[in-house]
Amino acid sequence: MMKRYLIFLLLLTNCYVITSQNKKSNDTWSGTYRLELLGKKTEKKTPKQYVQIQKITLEQDEESSKFLSLPDQWMMKILSEKKDKKVLRAFSFTEEDDEYEQFGWTELHKKGEMECLDGGRFFICKTKPKTTVTTNGESFFSKSGIFGVLLHYGGFELYKESFPKKNKND
Repeated sequence: MMKRYLIFLLLLTNCYVITSQNKKSNDTWSGTYRLELLGKKTEKKTPKQYVQIQKITLEQDEESSKFLSLPDQWMMKILSEKKDKKVLRAFSFTEEDDEYEQFGWTELHKKGEMECLDGGRFFICKTKPKTTVTTNGESFFSKSGIFGVLLHYGGFELYKESFPKKNKND
């Protein structure tokens, strides 16, 4: 009887571990995106407008994962550039470090309505499509719900889509 109980506990523990690992691997950012300036529809699409975001999988052994907690990270590259790659990391959100607070988005993040990635000189965020976003007393409309801000440049919108096929004339 004791063996059955131990086997049951072992199976239950394994199911829990597998389920929790699957939840962590939920990746809503990876994909190909087209960039446009906020509020300005681009008539002609060019390869320079397309970026690819891909989740970085960091391998950790069992021992180091007990002591080291790494934030989720993604690699972003402009598809027309071979070497231009940027590492993006999830905004910090703890009691001691809330990166959403500076924009007034803490409550939105707590409700699951705002997720952001930091790329150093820029950040990108996801919210609901067709949303007016307010930060620091200014507002803008995001049609796609995926937007970003580049320091000293301004805001842009990202549209998740497939990379366009090249024309034979290009």
